Amino acid sequence: MPLYTRAQQTDTIAGQPIAVGIRTHYGIILPHSEEIRSISLSRPRGVEVEISRQLLRKEYWQYCSCYPRIGISAGYFSFNNPQILGSAWSAVAFVEPFMAAPARLSVSYRLGAGFSYLNRVFHPLNNPLNLFYSTPVSFNLLMNISLNYRLTPQLTMRMHGNFNHISNGGLKEPNNGINFPTMGMAVDYVLERVHFPEFRKTDWRQEHRQGWQYRIAAYTTAKTAERNDDRRYWIFGATADASRRVGRLSALGVGVEVTVDYSLQEWLRRYEPQQSNDFTRVAMLAGHELLLGRFGFAQQLGVYLYAPYKAMHPVYQRYELTYKAPGGILFGMSLKAHTRTADFMDVRLGYIFGQK
Repeated sequence: MPLYTRAQQTDTIAGQPIAVGIRTHYGIILPHSEEIRSISLSRPRGVEVEISRQLLRKEYWQYCSCYPRIGISAGYFSFNNPQILGSAWSAVAFVEPFMAAPARLSVSYRLGAGFSYLNRVFHPLNNPLNLFYSTPVSFNLLMNISLNYRLTPQLTMRMHGNFNHISNGGLKEPNNGINFPTMGMAVDYVLERVHFPEFRKTDWRQEHRQGWQYRIAAYTTAKTAERNDDRRYWIFGATADASRRVGRLSALGVGVEVTVDYSLQEWLRRYEPQQSNDFTRVAMLAGHELLLGRFGFAQQLGVYLYAPYKAMHPVYQRYELTYKAPGGILFGMSLKAHTRTADFMDVRLGYIFGQK
């Protein structure tokens, strides 16, 4: 009896099967700076439950020649240091393409983003050693790869490796962020037997108009000027960029951004009033965008062109998740980081024109 069935090639199918699962985690904390090395020796462990939907329509398959899932998970992680690090409750939305999904043995990878609630955050008197995070609600990012073995048509055992990151995106200091890779076992169960349709791969150039796509966007956030502040100061910015599709899932682009950082203005006022009071910065950006339908995940490097007060580093990274709504409207969020230290996370609104 086969573990799956192949449907004839078709553009539509009946149903997008739902799967439920549970996974375990055991890992380490990466000490990415000396000031957190002494509290990075514990071994985090956790458990997650999840629900997802297997996407079987042709338009989804064409993106990656695979059968992706989208879903949400809820998890509990103990950092095995209850007095300083405490524990985290997380909620994450994810997308997970499956390679060779109809076979008994398959590989999948997962990208996810969400939020975590942390019960032991930094406090200058009660918990001064926790330099990882200082707000109870923080952002959660994950990357995952899984080896999946199908036991029955509906039951699958999984072995997975993960990279997990939790930080508040620079909203409040300290904010070194906690990076903890984990490994574990999982099991999931599909509520109905999956019928994988058989599609033929087409040339992406036949489906997408060739040319440049242009985008303008404005963003905002707020952050403290230094570690023990309670007050946050506004940050405003704007970007303009151009990109061109180079594959079904990939686009390359360049752009420029301007940032006005009132937390920097306050820091200069307090500690270096003799320095320039110009807290505007201009930078050039270049990078790659992963295209997943209306969603995009961009990874960019920025180089400062104008920074009257010297930046922490001359080069920084941006990680941006966006949703392209009908009519060219863009919604998104982005994390700016200098090497391993987050500067800030922002929300953005923009407009797209042109094609890629």
